Amino acid sequence: MVAAVQAISQATIIGSKKSKVYKGGVVSIFQQSLVSFLRLIPRMVKKDFDFVFIGFFGQLLTQLIAPFVKKPIILDMFVSAFDTLVEDRKLTDEKSLLSRYLFKLDKRSGSRASLIFVDTNAQAEYFHETFGIPSSKMKRVFVGCDETLFHPLPEKPGSRTVLYYCSYLPLHGVNVVVEAAELLQDDPSVTFKIIGKGIEYGKIEKSIQEKQLKNIELADPVSIDQLPAEIQDSLICLGGHFGTSAKACRVIPGKVFQMIAMGKPVIVGDNAANHELLTHQVDSWFCEMNKPVSLADAISTLCHDEAMRNKIAEGALKTYQRSAKSELLKSIVQDRILDVMKIKN
Repeated sequence: MVAAVQAISQATIIGSKKSKVYKGGVVSIFQQSLVSFLRLIPRMVKKDFDFVFIGFFGQLLTQLIAPFVKKPIILDMFVSAFDTLVEDRKLTDEKSLLSRYLFKLDKRSGSRASLIFVDTNAQAEYFHETFGIPSSKMKRVFVGCDETLFHPLPEKPGSRTVLYYCSYLPLHGVNVVVEAAELLQDDPSVTFKIIGKGIEYGKIEKSIQEKQLKNIELADPVSIDQLPAEIQDSLICLGGHFGTSAKACRVIPGKVFQMIAMGKPVIVGDNAANHELLTHQVDSWFCEMNKPVSLADAISTLCHDEAMRNKIAEGALKTYQRSAKSELLKSIVQDRILDVMKIKN
């Protein structure tokens, strides 16, 4: 058994966050997995590593390398292929050949991996019940965020903006945000800004035009290094998810970590995943999912209650530093990997 630092440094890390892959493009995922496999061949021949760490999206790559690697495979199973493409985005019928392949891909890669990192316990429960992956091999590690970008900044005085940014996926529930804005259109103290583009953008834009809503600005996507300024310039941030899909209830949106790391008051959907990190009226405000009235009430309450906003903002930053700070997450990952290495050796 090598020393801790050496064990971590000798890992082969495979994964990609290139835009097309990160957004879930199926073709790009398959291409990137194949390229990564070909790049990994010389290392597999040399066998000069202690374990293989496979990042997002890693199920296909796990299947490709499994027959050639005897060392532990660590898989970051941030998403399920079957859940994302079939159950959530409904890109194919549940009885199709592709659907059955994606199901087996999740199940077999989960079976082959020695350790699987998941983002919430709710997600781990789903993987266990759906794919039969043993709960013992799954370890929760919160997503966190890049703290060199997302940290407290000077407040913008007089802001009335309620900020939401997303890629317009069904689970995001942008329609719920729009309907909440409609309910609050007579309140001059509230304006909405939604940043992003995606598959439901056209439908949302049309809805806003038909409703003749003047309190919503639809803004183009911005680079990640511009997001902190947008967050800090807002009065309230919407973390979500507000949609109705099962997946929306099992994940903590990445934007939530960015928002609370900056110490901003955030409104989130009332689901099991968000409760793993956050507490209502302590570090966030919970509202019913897919309920525009509940979201509108939450926004109105926080917009007009400065003391509560400040309390939640302060609690949010404390929660991030206590539970999701990068140093803590790195330590958890390292400890879990070393545990697996001890078992295998």
